[in-house]
Amino acid sequence: MIRIVCSTLVLLFTMGTTIAQNRFHCTEDDCSFKPGEQVFVFGDNVKLRNAPKTESEVMELLKIGEWVEIIEKTEFSWPYRGFDSPFYKVKYDTTVGYILGGLLSLEKKTINGQAYFFAYSKTKKGPFLNIRVLDKGKYTEEQLPLSNTSIHIKTMNGKGIPGLKNILVVDYVSEACGMEGGAVYFFPTEDGLLKIGELSQVSEAGIFYYGETFIFPDDEGGEPDKIIFKKETHNILDESSEWVQRTVETRRLTWENDTLTPNFREKLPRQ
Repeated sequence: MIRIVCSTLVLLFTMGTTIAQNRFHCTEDDCSFKPGEQVFVFGDNVKLRNAPKTESEVMELLKIGEWVEIIEKTEFSWPYRGFDSPFYKVKYDTTVGYILGGLLSLEKKTINGQAYFFAYSKTKKGPFLNIRVLDKGKYTEEQLPLSNTSIHIKTMNGKGIPGLKNILVVDYVSEACGMEGGAVYFFPTEDGLLKIGELSQVSEAGIFYYGETFIFPDDEGGEPDKIIFKKETHNILDESSEWVQRTVETRRLTWENDTLTPNFREKLPRQ
């Protein structure tokens, strides 16, 4: 689901030893892991230390996918993969120690029996979402360039698409008017994650709206065996009289042999 820009977001966190589901992610303090959360390790051979310092003694080495319980976030931090990352005091089995936050996964998703883990990084090119998939003790990693780091990570069923069991969605949350939002859709295949579409949405309150969506076969207005790409633009000419200029474009796409055809962004020749 593409979110409306300029809306107010209310965050609810469940306390206790739980796995966070569909939680809001960002790189601000508000998105820190909370005491009692069960959090999975993103890195491999991650060092569980006896103090929140990079030179402190290593008590355990944790494999990707193992989990710890958050006790508290400390005041100590360290630059890691482009961000200032805090240390967390955690409990691993019966051992209490400290782990750098950037080595912990934002959350875990299971798709087609495989475990997916997520973490942020940043370079001169901007922020990225790093996605690791764990299969039989080994992992591969892909990077998704981000327009901003305020996101939800969601999974869906195949939505009626033949031969597809699951969909992974990175859903942007744009909290400022005029900031681009939208969502990135991935279809899992035997060769890994395939990015099938990066959709955009922008809104200026009382002036302009632009939005792109996918309508799947199981959605209202969907069609069997088709994915409908819909692009909609509203120009508000006079708000007092509700004078709105509205344009809608649609295109029908087919998913077959791990390929989405045609390319829904290609420009058609003039007739």
